Amino acid sequence: MEQRFRDHIASLLDVANSPKILVAVSGGVDSVVLAHLLSKCGYDFELAHVNYKLRGSDSDLDEKLVSKLAASLQVPFHYDTRPIDPNESGIQEKARDLRYAWFKELVATHDFDAVLTAHHADDQLETLFMRLSRGSGVEGLGGIRAKNGFLIRPLLPFFKEEIIAFAKANDLTWREDVSNSSKKYLRNAIRHDVMLAFLNLSPQTATNTLMSMQHLQDAFKAIDIQINTIKQQWKRKKAGVIIPLATVQHLRPRGFWLHHLFSSFGFDAVEVEKLLATHSGKKCVSAKHELLRERDHLVLSTNTVTHDSLDEHYLVSEKGLEYPVKIQISTSTKNAKSAENSILVDGSKLSFPLVLRRWDEGDVFYPTGMKGKKKLSKFFKDEKMTAVEKKNQWVLCHKNDVIWIVGKRLDRRFVADDFSESLQIKIA
Repeated sequence: MEQRFRDHIASLLDVANSPKILVAVSGGVDSVVLAHLLSKCGYDFELAHVNYKLRGSDSDLDEKLVSKLAASLQVPFHYDTRPIDPNESGIQEKARDLRYAWFKELVATHDFDAVLTAHHADDQLETLFMRLSRGSGVEGLGGIRAKNGFLIRPLLPFFKEEIIAFAKANDLTWREDVSNSSKKYLRNAIRHDVMLAFLNLSPQTATNTLMSMQHLQDAFKAIDIQINTIKQQWKRKKAGVIIPLATVQHLRPRGFWLHHLFSSFGFDAVEVEKLLATHSGKKCVSAKHELLRERDHLVLSTNTVTHDSLDEHYLVSEKGLEYPVKIQISTSTKNAKSAENSILVDGSKLSFPLVLRRWDEGDVFYPTGMKGKKKLSKFFKDEKMTAVEKKNQWVLCHKNDVIWIVGKRLDRRFVADDFSESLQIKIA
């Protein structure tokens, strides 16, 4: 096993650059064996352990064992206590989220190149059945990836019985988590009630199933390449990501591709299909994103940049404003000119504070270069602004009068001339 491990991990790590490695160790046989294999292969690494305080003194004994393991291997030891209420639902998911969040903190703080976990072939098979029961797609049925960002799982080619045999042959000490026998967790129920019967179908069942999962991983890689090719035609702008309808309408089977393109943003393929069949102005909203239908494209934006409230008002003094838009106000220089991000105004016509706010349906202004007045809503339509762009548009006002559609157009009533006390108002 040692030589197979040595060959396999060399394919996962950039050994030539002496990677800084963190190993997640629970105290169970899998992670203990992983730490010893790394030591035998001559890698430099550090250990990390999370105590969730779920099993009272048993949890503390797990931590103590990992601490002793680190001392015996003469490697640094990182540990943290992140208690979980045993009466909470989804304990295993909660524990996983907590430890991976901590791993990210350790990676950022200590510049680790990789975090190694002890997932093995049995875990891979159990994951397949869990995801089958939840209706997973191609990516999910491919199982756990050997390498995913900073996470590396070097034991995936090895079965549990091989790991235990190595531990016994090397007289290693580990702890058994008694909760592993509880069938109230889906993974445990699959392990005890499904896996034994499934693996007894034939001697090659496990190996063949893992091979099928690898085929699914390869299939998803091919899908992912095509997805990236499609997304290269999308353009990122201030309003969000502009998605030409031509890049998605011709896809077949459409539901399949819409799922892979939009599910990561929280959108169901069915609702995206409905959006494609409707008219401009319609949208669908997920927890963090908004997808808006325009004439010939979709606009994908985050909810954090849209505003449902139109009552945001900010007072702008002679010194300017820092938030939510940085506004600088200064005496105009001789060569200063109005531009997209700045305007020259007649200071004698202004009294401070000015007001920065979201535009309102009833707003009108007197555009430079035009006669008469114009509704802002009509101006936005003529400019072919999207609904998201309109929703996020700021206006700078003097009392009830619009001075500037910020970044767009100045009201001619406030334009500076050669005889006026000119001020430059600039957004940074």
